[in-house]
This record gives sequence, structure tokens and C-alpha cells, in this order.
Amino acid sequence: MGSAGGTGSITERLSAALESRSARVQRALGSPLRTTRMTVVVGRLLGAAFAICFVTGLYSHLLQDPLPWLPLPVAATHLYGWTQGTHVVVGSALIPLLLAKLWVVFPKLFAWPAVRSLPHLLERASLAALVATALMEPITGILNVLQWYPWDFSFRRTHFALAWVLIGAMTVHIAVHLPTIVRAWHAEPATTSSPAGPHQGAPDE
Repeated sequence: MGSAGGTGSITERLSAALESRSARVQRALGSPLRTTRMTVVVGRLLGAAFAICFVTGLYSHLLQDPLPWLPLPVAATHLYGWTQGTHVVVGSALIPLLLAKLWVVFPKLFAWPAVRSLPHLLERASLAALVATALMEPITGILNVLQWYPWDFSFRRTHFALAWVLIGAMTVHIAVHLPTIVRAWHAEPATTSSPAGPHQGAPDE
């Protein structure tokens, strides 16, 4: 019993120390710009950019691998040029948008406890997949524009497959945080302008 109690006491002290350090780190990283509303504003731009890239990329893929039951206007070469130009320009803009979004939510990486429950663990895992694919897509796309392929896999097949993973993960992420997104978007700016501290500010979005 004494050993169990001692172990419990050590665990509680360690958890309290980590929570205190987490709070200090988040206060140190606090900024008037790191708010829930800013997270939602940047997230909306990011989501729109990913949607545009997905639709234009899907159009390009279907032109190269057409479906028998889905005829596309292959003669409209100007349409392909416009869609692919949009794909490249918007895809390049994803890099600064992603960096801005990660900067806003960065203090949340130090939240404690890191995992509060099994659903929270699953949400964190899906968020890690979302961030990884969100970074992978524009980076590989830019390298493709530069005609530099420092990998052995097929760029087109991998880029297309990751696009579906990204859109699926993004849809789930938006659905989970939709109530917070709606509240932050309709709230007055003054109510969401405080720095992101240990219990306020930008959510895990």
C-alpha cells in the first residue's frame, strides 16, 4: 500500500509540475493574434484553398485517366490551362497559409494533459495525419513544378491519393470543431481578442 501510495504521489507531483510548466510556456507564447477567431479566419482561407486545389487537381487527373461514364471537354485546352494555372498558384499559396495556421495554434502543442481521453487521443492522431498530408501535398506539388523528384514513388498517384486523405481528414476535423468555429466567427472581435493562454485562445484546429 505504501509503495502504491508513494507511486501515486510521485505521479501526481510530476503531473502538477508538467501542468505548471505547460501553463508558463503557453503564457510565454501568448500573443494578441493567437486567438480562436484568428484560427478560424486563417482556417477558412486554408480550407477554401485546399478545396480549389482538390477540384482542379481532380479535373486534371480525370483528363489523364478518364472514366468511361464521365465525358469531359478535352478540346477546351484553355480550360485546362486555367485550371492548372489556378492549381499551381493556389497550391503555392498554401505554404504561407499553413505556416500562419500552425503559428496561431502552436501554443496548444504544449497543453497538458496531452491526452485527456480516448476520443481526444483519436482526434490528436487524426490531426497529426491532417497536418502531415497538408504539408506533404503543396511541398511535393512545388517540387513537381520544379521537375525535381527526390523520391522513388509515383508523384501523380501519390499526390492524388493523399488529396483524398487530406480532404477526408479536413472534413472530419471541421465537423468536430464546427460549434467552436461557428461561435468564433459570429462573436464580436473584442470577445476573442485575448492572447492564447493555458485555458483560452486558439483551439486545436
